[in-house]
Amino acid sequence: MEQNRFPKASASFELFYLLFAGLWTAGLYIDGWAHMHLLSSLESFFTPWHAIFYGGMTLTGALLMAELYRNHRKGYSLYFALPREYRFAFAGVLIALVGGIGDLLWHTIFGIEIGVEALLSPTHLILAVGGAVAVGGPFHAVWYRHREENLRIVPTVLSFVYCMSIMTFMLQFLNPFKYPWAAESFFDMNPTGFNDAVALGIAGIFIFTGIFMGLVLSSLKHWLYPFGSFTTILGLNIFSMTLMVGDQYRFIAAAVFAGLAIDMAYSMMMPKVRGEYSIRLFSFCAPAILFTVYFATLFLTDRVIWSVHMWTGAIALSGMAGILMSYLLIPPHEHTA
Repeated sequence: MEQNRFPKASASFELFYLLFAGLWTAGLYIDGWAHMHLLSSLESFFTPWHAIFYGGMTLTGALLMAELYRNHRKGYSLYFALPREYRFAFAGVLIALVGGIGDLLWHTIFGIEIGVEALLSPTHLILAVGGAVAVGGPFHAVWYRHREENLRIVPTVLSFVYCMSIMTFMLQFLNPFKYPWAAESFFDMNPTGFNDAVALGIAGIFIFTGIFMGLVLSSLKHWLYPFGSFTTILGLNIFSMTLMVGDQYRFIAAAVFAGLAIDMAYSMMMPKVRGEYSIRLFSFCAPAILFTVYFATLFLTDRVIWSVHMWTGAIALSGMAGILMSYLLIPPHEHTA
């Protein structure tokens, strides 16, 4: 079989990959923090924040190149010299390299972006696509290994966090954990039309549901999530966003609690033999649980200015979005073995 022509990734290789990809992701959030809190220091492309980000990218790429060279010396052809599951990650590094070179030129010609501009810059979008693909290497491995081989829990779960965190970073202007438009205190500090605030809040819930459930559903038939996975994923993702922004700390505990509840729901609904209806039910419950805890947190710490129709409808919509996304995994009337 073709998969036997590829070398296997060693535990030490995945450990270093996890560390370097984590540095890459952390550098992105540190750079975001600097853009929000130290605007006067961002007059140049050459900043300490960029050094952390590009350092992580360089180390990740160097590790892949070293692995390719090492396996080639063992007799593997260059085409097969990387572990099969990391070829996609290598493509991500190349995409990010193109984006990084382009970013240097873009900053030199057009200057430094401010605010949302930094998230929509073409070179930053290229960097984000390449970065999400690259840091998701260990997570991407679940598509290429038998379930009994997927025992490296920490690399897989943290790689999920890295990949998701790059996506939520780039779409942070619609992140409900950064912009809780239903909270009176936040709405009063960010005056806008009430209907516009509702629209932004609902859009943020949809976007977060799409990112989170998209990654979960894409891997659901290939890997059994160990208990604690969703607690770790949501806790670290929202913790990173909260630290970067510098407020909304109330959502850290909420993320951990919601993740724990989703872990419990997964363990009850998703046995080893997973049928269509259990997947549909979990696809509804996971985002619905998350945003039930989200609104409960707002009620406990603030005054919710949305009517009961709005906030309960927002929870229901997140669950409905999850169910609809499940049809991309399992079309109607198709049953899993």
